[in-house]
Amino acid sequence: MHEDEQTKILLIDDHEIVLWALTAIIKESIPEASLFSASSFDQGLSIVAKSSIDLVVLDIDVPGGNSPKMIESLRNAYPPIRILVHSAMKEEDFSVKYLSAGADGFLSKSAPFTAIARAMRMVLNGEKYMSSQTQSYLAHNYLKSISNPNKHKEAAVITPRESEIIRLLLQGKWTKEIAGQLGIKWSTVSTHKLSIFEKFGVTNVIQLYKKIEKENPELLNLDAPKTK
Repeated sequence: MHEDEQTKILLIDDHEIVLWALTAIIKESIPEASLFSASSFDQGLSIVAKSSIDLVVLDIDVPGGNSPKMIESLRNAYPPIRILVHSAMKEEDFSVKYLSAGADGFLSKSAPFTAIARAMRMVLNGEKYMSSQTQSYLAHNYLKSISNPNKHKEAAVITPRESEIIRLLLQGKWTKEIAGQLGIKWSTVSTHKLSIFEKFGVTNVIQLYKKIEKENPELLNLDAPKTK
């Protein structure tokens, strides 16, 4: 990118406070940038297709998202795009999935402002961004895989908490509604939701329902568990 060209940055996040913070960081560290924002993945995808966006700063848990396939969809809409995932999800659980899917970087929402600015600059310059935590996790996994080359993965097990969340998802509840009903953080619900989707090999609730109906019909009991 030439110095006189305007950098186009799209923020995909449904939390106003996060959008506000990111906007402030970008105005300070990349003053030449032209900013766009979207509160859902579909809205963001539409902007990417029309506006030749240089960098997307993407939250995982947005309406219409929740899947590493988001990365492929963004690249199909505009192949040269750079993608920095900015998430409240645990890095050790989700960074590798999204980096493997083609993201250019993965950054925790708990990272300091200086790290956010640095990550955006690196990704815009064609580099990959990973925190030291993610790098350590990748190294650990690599060493583990070469030391246990024939070890088979254990079968996925649905935990009691995941069963509760499945029940509420199939009732049409949103992430924040589930968090309120169960008395846990929305980010915890999102983590469980992504784990459920991965275990069943699906990317949305409709697919989840069909998969459960076919393979685990016992989970379709939508009545709340009775207390003994």
